[in-house]
Amino acid sequence: MSKRNGFKHKQLDIRIKIGISLMLGIIVFLLTSTKMFDTVSTQLSTTIYNKESVSTLPISIIRIDEPTLSAMNQPGTWSRQVYADILNKLNYSDEYHPAVIVFDIMFTGYKDPEGDAALVEAAKKYNNVIAGVNLYTYEQGSGEERLTLDNLYKSEIVLPYKELCDNVDLGYVNCDSGKYSYVTTFLTGLRYEDKWYDCLAVAALKKFNSYLAENKEYALLHPEYDDIIIPDYSKDSKDEYRFSYTTVPGDFDSISLADLLYSDVEDEELAKRFANGIVLVGAYASGLTDEYPIIFSDYSKMHGVEIHANIMEAIYEDLIQTDAPITLLAFIYAVLCAILCFIMLGVDIIKGSIIGAACLILHLVISVIMYNCGIYIPIMYMIVSSALLIVGIIFFHYLMARSERVKINNAFRMYVAPEIVDDVAGSGTYQLHLGGRHKDIAVLFVDIRGFTTMSENLAPEEVVDILNEYFGVITDAIFKNKGTLDKFIGDAAMAVFNSPFDLDDYVYRAVSTACDIAKASEALGEKLMERFGKKVSYGIGVNCGEAIIGNIGSNFRMDYTAIGDTVNTASRLESNAKAGEILISEEVKKRLEGRLETEDVGEIPLKGKSKKIFVYRVLSLKDTDTASTESAESAEA
Repeated sequence: MSKRNGFKHKQLDIRIKIGISLMLGIIVFLLTSTKMFDTVSTQLSTTIYNKESVSTLPISIIRIDEPTLSAMNQPGTWSRQVYADILNKLNYSDEYHPAVIVFDIMFTGYKDPEGDAALVEAAKKYNNVIAGVNLYTYEQGSGEERLTLDNLYKSEIVLPYKELCDNVDLGYVNCDSGKYSYVTTFLTGLRYEDKWYDCLAVAALKKFNSYLAENKEYALLHPEYDDIIIPDYSKDSKDEYRFSYTTVPGDFDSISLADLLYSDVEDEELAKRFANGIVLVGAYASGLTDEYPIIFSDYSKMHGVEIHANIMEAIYEDLIQTDAPITLLAFIYAVLCAILCFIMLGVDIIKGSIIGAACLILHLVISVIMYNCGIYIPIMYMIVSSALLIVGIIFFHYLMARSERVKINNAFRMYVAPEIVDDVAGSGTYQLHLGGRHKDIAVLFVDIRGFTTMSENLAPEEVVDILNEYFGVITDAIFKNKGTLDKFIGDAAMAVFNSPFDLDDYVYRAVSTACDIAKASEALGEKLMERFGKKVSYGIGVNCGEAIIGNIGSNFRMDYTAIGDTVNTASRLESNAKAGEILISEEVKKRLEGRLETEDVGEIPLKGKSKKIFVYRVLSLKDTDTASTESAESAEA
């Protein structure tokens, strides 16, 4: 029977483990698949994945910054002669000129004829210019047509004016921070009306590659550029990738546009500085609204021209990534977390926490490796999963500890009075200490009369059955009157009232218990007579007064009990009681005056006491409801 019960308990544990594991797996799947922490995850993941490094491409930036605006006013007021002057300055000679000049600027429409023509002439002459294109989306409708969600918005591509467009390469300039609130991705290009436009970074790298192919001498001096691989993104099924930032804002080689055009530095020296490199020209002043939120180092924003430079570096160093399929990732996380949870629930909290931390570290290592291989895995969800794992373990162990405590308490109650169990368990520590305190209590002793003679004529099993029946009657009567079953002593029992907790009208309750035992014993006696042909009786003694209550014994074995003369007297009263008799002391009689009917037994000697004491025999209780009535009146008061 015990084996069968043990098997059931083990199965119950497994069911609980499976239930918690499945619940955790479902939660992890929902958290991951719904991208609940997407922005926070992007912040954390990008911070961990991105590492500052040194730019390896020969990139320089011409800054349209605050000093430029102070010297030259707003760019919107400039003639395009300014940009022609930039090209002429940079393209100093056949020996000293950039490989690529990238304008992160929109040359939309015509301005002044001379300036427009000058820019076209310079771009055509040097043939190393890339200008920006953009996609403009607007809400259409004049009110005459029926608009739907499909035709509400219209997109148009914005190109440089025609003459310039015919003499430059083009690159898509948009920096999109809408998807993740931060610029962490880039579009490889734009397809519009069946024509593909590479993004600015890809267009610049392609032109730089062409320059290397045409300038073998420079290419031989820089073998690190031999392995530039630029996929044909126009045929790629994906048009968006994540990328790693190479540098922080301000780290690229740069010069203010005002210094480029008006400084005292010789034109040849300036040209040498930018020769054979990639030069980007773009907004660098806060007022030009070309700043975007990023997650990198201690900076919060970066200018668009620097973001394009970082995208170039990322493509060149193959630091671009595709997102792992979120549904597949959610399923993998859910399965792994469910399995780990089931395993971890089989160990203690410390080992479980170590396993959880180890899994998290392993996930971080794998995620970084995958990131470097071009697969982006959000880190936040595994952190949340690990936290949920640890919480699941703690919750499970709490349930198990609570269950075990309940089982221990219930088992403990089979050997010790429930009140004592509650007193010990109430501390929460289950620590027991030797010692006692003085308290006024009532004590009851009850013993089976003729038990020794009866047991000689019965089988041991029958003796045990009779004792169990009899002690069941005693226990029921004690608990009914809120007493504490102190102990069984052979065929006797001891009960205490008003210990360990305070109890109202405890002397009356002790006598009431004695009467209940007497009444129930009569019925039990008849029952035992029918079964075994033997009838048992009882002798009961009740006393009250001060005693010492507490843990008595040694550090290895102790009893929560009561000791003192009050207890000894109650025991002697029980020893002198005849079969079916309840004897009480004069102190009990005095405290319950008028509430019970007694008859005098007289003074009798008690073993161990030098003086005789006056003893009374209880005949009946006069008011069995007094205890409850007084208790109610006390509560109302």
